[in-house]
Amino acid sequence: MNVSQQFPFLDQKEFLIHFANSVSDLVVIANRRREIIFANRAACEKTGYKPKEIVGKRVPILYRKENEAKYTAKMYKALHETGQWSGEMEVQKKDGSTFWTDATLYMYYDKSGKPAGTLVIARDRTLQRLLEQRFWESENQLRSIIESMEDAVCVCDKEGTVVMCNDAHCRMLGYSKDEIVGVKPPYPWMDSVDLRKLQQGFKILRKEGKLKNYTLTWRRRDNSAISVSLAASLLNKSRNSISQFVLTVRDVTGVQLVNDLQRAQKRFERLQLDVKRKAVQLNTLKEINWFVLNHSNVSTIFKAITTGIKKLVEHDLAGVYVYDSEQQAFLPHTLSKQTPFSRKLAQFPLPLGEGIIGTAAVSGELILANNAQLDPRSRYPEGMRPEKEHFIAVPLKGRESIFGVLVVSRNRDPEFIEEEALIVKSFADAVMVALENARLLLELRKYQREVTKRPYRPSSNQRNRRYTVHQSYKDFFESFYSAKHGRFINS
Repeated sequence: MNVSQQFPFLDQKEFLIHFANSVSDLVVIANRRREIIFANRAACEKTGYKPKEIVGKRVPILYRKENEAKYTAKMYKALHETGQWSGEMEVQKKDGSTFWTDATLYMYYDKSGKPAGTLVIARDRTLQRLLEQRFWESENQLRSIIESMEDAVCVCDKEGTVVMCNDAHCRMLGYSKDEIVGVKPPYPWMDSVDLRKLQQGFKILRKEGKLKNYTLTWRRRDNSAISVSLAASLLNKSRNSISQFVLTVRDVTGVQLVNDLQRAQKRFERLQLDVKRKAVQLNTLKEINWFVLNHSNVSTIFKAITTGIKKLVEHDLAGVYVYDSEQQAFLPHTLSKQTPFSRKLAQFPLPLGEGIIGTAAVSGELILANNAQLDPRSRYPEGMRPEKEHFIAVPLKGRESIFGVLVVSRNRDPEFIEEEALIVKSFADAVMVALENARLLLELRKYQREVTKRPYRPSSNQRNRRYTVHQSYKDFFESFYSAKHGRFINS
């Protein structure tokens, strides 16, 4: 698409540069000598360079020296073969620190069909990698704990096939892991009587969701008999099906250590719940991010965010305070699950720069304040007696202005932890991306309305043509270079 043909009264280059500077992704264009000829505002802000510091420099300035050969060989091979490369790229800032991005490179060509340079579009995925890292750390920690447990632990699928077991399970039976994992019923360590008893226990488990202190007799590899006490729970239970069982087994041949077994079972259940909770957190964050990025209504976005926080963070109040520039104060916009104390407090405007909310807005930084009633930054209306309150405040701040503050509070113990604050911050980041998208959409609609008001006489072969403005980065930059340097290759 050529913008100048669709809208001949537009300055094509100025329009495209304005668009590139409005998006949150990094956009960098280099010539055939790999010299940077354009970097948008987001690229400069993320890397710490000023435009005059980065334009004219070679592309390798944006990644570590030791990665140059790796990126060059991989990227330019794909670019010359297909005209496009996509993958993860580690970008280096001016201060030497790095961050990871999902990057796509396109080759563009001059009028003679020769490569003229590359267009790079990259999205910062620092938060996503952090959440993934925390999830895998939790999983590895859980595996380590399971392996170190004295109790035998195994996981079976819905058919009863053993898919995982710990070392204690192997020691108890005298088999190796390779001999246990993959075994289907009937198990070699159980006779037909105890196998039927176990199947009966699975029926109870499916019905009640748990099984405790279920006694069976197993036979070790050397044919010696042992009495075991078994506890089982459902690992993944969907609405209509069960995918796996988790069994915790203790040898109670000599002594019935009921209290120890119960404590071990509770510890395992807590660990299992922790893994489930983290998996739910990741899925909920993904769903809420997808939802808010596909809606432009502010109230809908705020409602989705407070609903998401309700699923992941135990609280007594969650909501958004929006900044009123006339009053120079913050007013409640969307509040959920209020207490009498918070409902009374919400009746008063919160001045900019005062209180925890106003301080967070001015500083632009997240504030985690447990026992906020004792925090010197807290402010309360005259005559109002402070109550116990744990507080998280995350500013909703754009490049040039403050929009509001996302607030989550709890009027009881336990105190908030850093992980909960990180979850709230991830919701705030999603809000700002959605609000920025909504703002750009409103500007585009306003611009289109202005364009349609201008008189325009199409030629005879244009009368039945519909005019659209594509929002694809590639389409915009294709029109830019087809007008100035040549053409893009289609991916």
